[in-house]
Amino acid sequence: MGGRITKAFRSIFGFLFGSIGQKVAWGILAFVLSIHYLNTPIVEGIRNRSFDIYQRLAPRPVDEASAVVVIDIDEKSLSAVGQWPWPRDMMAEMVSRLTKAGAVVIGFDIVFPEEDRLSPPILAKTLRGIDQETRNKLSKLQSNDEVFANALRQSRVVLGGFVSNESDVVQTKTLDLLPSINWIGKNPNRFVRPSTQFVGNVEVVEAAAAGYANFTFDSDFDGIIRRIPLLARVQGKLIPILGLEILRVATGRNILVKASENGIEGIVVARTLIPTDGFGRMWIRYSKFDQSKYISAVSVLDGTLDRTKIAGKLVLFGTSATGLNDIKSTPVDSIVPGVEVHAQMLQTVLAGDHLYRGDLMRAIEWLAVLFSGIMLIVFMPLAGARTTFLILLSMAGLSSGIAAYLFLEKAILMDITFFMGSSVLLYIVLVYSSFRTAERQRGQIRSAFAHYLSPDMVNRLTESPDQLQLGGEVKTMTFLFCDIRGFTAISEQFNDNPQGLTTLINEFLTPMTDIILNHGGTIDKYMGDCIMAFWNAPLDDPDHAKNAVIAAELMHKELKNLNEVAQLKAEEDGRKFIPIRVGIGINTGKCVVGNMGSEQRFDYSVLGDAVNLAARLEGQCKSYGMHTILGPNTATENSKTQILELDLIAVKGKSEAVRIYGCLSGEEASASPDFQILAELNQKMLDAYREKKWRVATETAMECLKFAPHLEILYSLYLERIAEYEKNPPEADWSGIFAATSK
Repeated sequence: MGGRITKAFRSIFGFLFGSIGQKVAWGILAFVLSIHYLNTPIVEGIRNRSFDIYQRLAPRPVDEASAVVVIDIDEKSLSAVGQWPWPRDMMAEMVSRLTKAGAVVIGFDIVFPEEDRLSPPILAKTLRGIDQETRNKLSKLQSNDEVFANALRQSRVVLGGFVSNESDVVQTKTLDLLPSINWIGKNPNRFVRPSTQFVGNVEVVEAAAAGYANFTFDSDFDGIIRRIPLLARVQGKLIPILGLEILRVATGRNILVKASENGIEGIVVARTLIPTDGFGRMWIRYSKFDQSKYISAVSVLDGTLDRTKIAGKLVLFGTSATGLNDIKSTPVDSIVPGVEVHAQMLQTVLAGDHLYRGDLMRAIEWLAVLFSGIMLIVFMPLAGARTTFLILLSMAGLSSGIAAYLFLEKAILMDITFFMGSSVLLYIVLVYSSFRTAERQRGQIRSAFAHYLSPDMVNRLTESPDQLQLGGEVKTMTFLFCDIRGFTAISEQFNDNPQGLTTLINEFLTPMTDIILNHGGTIDKYMGDCIMAFWNAPLDDPDHAKNAVIAAELMHKELKNLNEVAQLKAEEDGRKFIPIRVGIGINTGKCVVGNMGSEQRFDYSVLGDAVNLAARLEGQCKSYGMHTILGPNTATENSKTQILELDLIAVKGKSEAVRIYGCLSGEEASASPDFQILAELNQKMLDAYREKKWRVATETAMECLKFAPHLEILYSLYLERIAEYEKNPPEADWSGIFAATSK
């Protein structure tokens, strides 16, 4: 009985994994399913591009009787009235006229964070050459901001502001004025992306508004705005997006957030559920840009406004003027005013034409990839390439039809790029494998004629480029990843000078490379602005962990010199100087090292979890405010270096937690008068934090911050975490592990 089972098992195994091509195909399928599940930014970017095609082919119909209009501060208005910002008494007049014309709610995609410099009391202080009597009269006049506030009190106006994580941004008092947002299910705060500051309007204007909103939204990595976060979070307060707050003020209803353990499910306003993804982001169903809903702001001022276009409408104040720098891209139009996104959001909600994209659809897509992959791998050796190709075409046509139906009839976004891409890739691999198998069989046949042909002829028949073999060894090594932070901002300065950007990168990479090589490292590869290096291969280096850390410290010192030279050059070129800042991640552990790649091309490289962890540590430098972050083994080998334990973290892509350490070098080390005291305070804070002694942890973190203000980012991070855990305590078995959500 046991023998028959074993034989059956071997038969099944041989059927599924009989050829090299099948083994490779199973590996590819597993990889594709893994990256689909992980939903990396690249994967999401490819998927979003396919969704753009849907919207371009079938955009939402333009609503000729749209309930949304835009008062546009356009080029015509700027030419007629003058440069922006305009006096607030003029804005007050516009608000009053729009209200009299029947505007339901007026929402500003503009912020007024400072006092109007043209207010009479301010002019009284700033104007030169006027007599004292005139100065006294001006100082007694009502300020333009008060005039504006009076107009707001007689209208229903939603004022906008923006969230920021910049340390030099001044927090306004808007958070104290925000109405509470209710929720059912789970507290949605933990699913909403946090920001440190909210910048609203001057206090006298802010107090007169009917509502307060955030008008900033994040574009995807390609710059296209496909979805917008309906909520922002600052200091524990939820701030609605402009369109959502306009609907609240217009209907007089509160905002209600539905959330579960898996994230936010939707947001209810005026008994209408707006579906969102788990982070509270709404997919916008875009229509083509409709100029007819835009009204030039100058027409409101000169009395030529058609009041019928305003009556009963939701009015947005925004700008299309190029000089005011509020231009965005959507899946349907490459260039639109930023206020257009808010208008499209409102129109999508009012039309009830929501787009749906939930976790269930992702699961269905994953299963479709799995099913098609199994079908190809199992049945292609049986059916043959031609029949399988016809089946592949049928599956592609069917999936395209289903995706089109779901989008057009059900407004559901279904991604078929992974399904089709993985199927084609597997088909190519399997066809190539079959071809190679046939070639090997012909080679065996040719070898049978060795006794009948001359050796020269046999060599010519059997010649193949297979002299370079793949292979490697397991070894303990140290790995270093160095990446430039904020590279996008730097590269934008060289939009018109790509050669200059290339020169800058080369000037950065050359000395960094020299330092690594001079300290026994091996450059594995350059990835744009990133360097990957390793120690202890191909030559042995017993001090590889120490040498890597020394190299990192010297790299930071050299970077300071590079920035000084770059600043002088930027001043000579008349460019704004943006200093180069880098993050370095170093980890020590076992990996496979050797010739890796394909039979056509390979490189001497490394592979293993220890390598991946080093890359993840580099990605955490910004979060913890560190120049260099070390893995546990590297820290152990550098016990005499000034290092601080930072966290017990499960980096993205790994479930196992590791202790990570910050390496204080250069200016950081010299800024600490007594590192031992700081290390003891830091450990005391971590112990209290992991034991859930929140008060002790908070006090110690504040003490650390006073002692080492240069580590503000690190201790502010812990203060924010502790404050969150005090509101929403972790599970009983929580051991202080932080699960990183970003690379």
